[in-house]
Amino acid sequence: NVDPITAKRLGRWATRLYIGLFLGSLGILTIYNLIQPEMMTKTFDKPPFNVYKNLKRLYGDELKCPCSVIASAYSQFIEIEPIYHEICSSPFASEQWRIDITAGLAANLSIYTRRDYRRFLSAHLQLLHGLCQLSKEAVYNWINQFRTSLLVTSELLSETNFHQKLESLMEQSKSNAPTTCRHLLFLIRTINHGNAFMSIYGTTFEYIVRTNTLDEFHAPTRALIYDDECSCGLCSNCTTQANFIISNSSKIISISVKGLKIGCTPSESFRASTLECFYDRSCINLIHQYTNYGNFHRPLSIMKSRFSTNTTIAELIDNLFIEQWSNKTNYSSYFEQCLPSYCFYTSVPRFNLIYIITLLLSLQGGLTIILKWICPKIVRIASKINDYRKKRTNTVRPACVPERTSNGVCNTTIDNVTTNVEIRSTPETSQTIVVRSVRCTSKVFFGCILLTCVLAALAIFSFYGVRQASSINMTNDTNLNPTTNTTMSTFSSTAIPICKSQFRSMSMNTSNYDIIPHAFVSADFNNDNRLDLVFYSEFYTTLYLLHGIGDGSFGAENIIPMESFNYLTHIDVGDFNNDNRLDLVLVNDTHLGIFFGNGNGTFGALNTLSLRPECSLIDITVADFNHDNYSDIAVVSFHNNNICVFLGKRIDNFSLPFIFSTGHNSKPQSLIVNDFNSDGHLDIAVNNNNAVNVGVFIGCGNGTFEVQKQSFTFFGSNPNNIAVGDFDGDTYPDVVTSNTDENLICILSRYNNGFFSISQKFFIKSVLTAPSVAVGDFNCDGHLDIAVGTTNPYGIDALLGYGDGHFDTQTIFPTQLIDKNIMIAV
Repeated sequence: NVDPITAKRLGRWATRLYIGLFLGSLGILTIYNLIQPEMMTKTFDKPPFNVYKNLKRLYGDELKCPCSVIASAYSQFIEIEPIYHEICSSPFASEQWRIDITAGLAANLSIYTRRDYRRFLSAHLQLLHGLCQLSKEAVYNWINQFRTSLLVTSELLSETNFHQKLESLMEQSKSNAPTTCRHLLFLIRTINHGNAFMSIYGTTFEYIVRTNTLDEFHAPTRALIYDDECSCGLCSNCTTQANFIISNSSKIISISVKGLKIGCTPSESFRASTLECFYDRSCINLIHQYTNYGNFHRPLSIMKSRFSTNTTIAELIDNLFIEQWSNKTNYSSYFEQCLPSYCFYTSVPRFNLIYIITLLLSLQGGLTIILKWICPKIVRIASKINDYRKKRTNTVRPACVPERTSNGVCNTTIDNVTTNVEIRSTPETSQTIVVRSVRCTSKVFFGCILLTCVLAALAIFSFYGVRQASSINMTNDTNLNPTTNTTMSTFSSTAIPICKSQFRSMSMNTSNYDIIPHAFVSADFNNDNRLDLVFYSEFYTTLYLLHGIGDGSFGAENIIPMESFNYLTHIDVGDFNNDNRLDLVLVNDTHLGIFFGNGNGTFGALNTLSLRPECSLIDITVADFNHDNYSDIAVVSFHNNNICVFLGKRIDNFSLPFIFSTGHNSKPQSLIVNDFNSDGHLDIAVNNNNAVNVGVFIGCGNGTFEVQKQSFTFFGSNPNNIAVGDFDGDTYPDVVTSNTDENLICILSRYNNGFFSISQKFFIKSVLTAPSVAVGDFNCDGHLDIAVGTTNPYGIDALLGYGDGHFDTQTIFPTQLIDKNIMIAV
């Protein structure tokens, strides 16, 4: 209901408002989008390593991959192997050479003069052997400490940064490796010198005899003097050239020994010596001549060392006798440990004319629709406000009665606003009132435009602030979510209750009620498809074979006296003559004994095999390591830190042992056999008690094995027994270890290139130790379970597996039913 003139006027104002808002909004939004372009993010879920490498090649450092596991042991992706000075692997540093070369010397070294090197030779060779061993032990401890420490990265490092970071860390750690050794030797040297110990060789102090000793009750001594007037009473490192001294009635002959020194103590003089003599054939022959040694030894090669021939022993000690380090880093293993759940790439689009045109068209279309709808409404509202103000302004209340004059002026009050009103006479004696009212239409219009621009600017900057906060939140989530997921995967448990089995104990009647079983094994020895039980009584030195009935009980027993082969430690089963009948292998400290089975529960004569000293064993296992269908034997030696593999032959005996080291002072406790890398060849896993790790020897299929690869368990553990099984359903064998000094079980899984990661640790409550462990499916649910023999108090507990790496606990035998050490076989 608006007249045409008003409608035309409002239309003009609406058009002006539309043009102003359109141009202003289009300009602001275009500038904002050009200054602050939209970020493009592409996400790649769980990329394999080869896909990641291609993505890294395409996107470079812009590619980010948060780690789902932020902490990984260095042992999973780095191998460190020191290469020692040739002297430490030569016969000159061996204990046997020292014994042989000093055997020709007089038992009483005092018959040689005080400056004769033959007094020092044995001590120097013993020091050389001991320093090499001390250096190896220090390096081994450092390597073990470094490899068991953790690399913490919340985001996957690039291959270049990975190698640079590891190289920097290793170089820094290598410089600290000799520190412990130096401190120990410095302490020993300081104590020796500070207490003024007298050397048994008479090279530090000598007793002096005074003329008047009747009233003296002590023996006075005097420090010896060496080169440069150096006194052993003041300095411990006084030395002089080493010589072989020959004296006869006419003269004394001194023959110098190249590079070697004698002095106050053998240890200090050896530190000042060099290895020149061991590089010189004539010098070695000289030592052989004056020690009456008849064998020949090849001198050291100067080409194999980075040290010069005149390098002192002290300098070699400071370098731990290390020639160089052999470091191997595996980036793909680090990638598998980091296990990124996703990678993303964020990019900023480049200036694109098509993008600008598209942006302008889209903004133009949106603004046109919005402004065509909103501008007429704004103008109509402003017009109504203006009309309302006009009505109030044009209400006239005369303050005087105007006289009819041709032209009169009076003051009129209009709503408290004083306004001049001009009254003119017309021929019709009527008055025309012309009011100069306040016109605010233009002010209201421009005020609306200004308010709209302010609101648009506030909206734009608010939107920008929200985007920035969202970006920050996304960054925080990227860093935190993987850790949260890892924690959940470690401690979450399934809601489906597991099926728990019922167990009952079965008693066995034997001819001797006072039997102390020491070693046992179960198998079918009489081919009746029922398990039989063999065990050894240390008290009666007797082997017992109980024939299984099939219901858990046992029938007749077969007693085998073992007087000629006693003190058995282990029993195992195999087919050593390939006749498809089970045989028994018996072990004590010095021999292997084999009973060849007849297939009816009886055995033939005992065959024995002597064990070499380096193969004195603590555990044994039987398997076919070279695919010849003959059972082979692997034993682990606790005291010699190695495993020995005896390959079975067709003539019912075994080859000489293949010996593989488990590491210096590692103290291996037990071993298990499985194909850990799925290559069709059997491998060996060893529990290294003192080194706190599980070592894996990868089999080559011919009876030999690769160098051991060690997987750290955890500090404070004392791994004893070991078993194997697939507990998480990934088709790869996992390893479970028990501890003799702790009430916990450690499961290592996620095998990768010879290494395991710690999957879970289970504390067995109400007991002190859990020394024995075995694996089997006890509740018939198709998932492997773990049986644990506990002590203090004694009992049997079970970890019932869900098949996904999680377990539930069940007590099989309460502690009050068992009063002996628990030994478990499944």
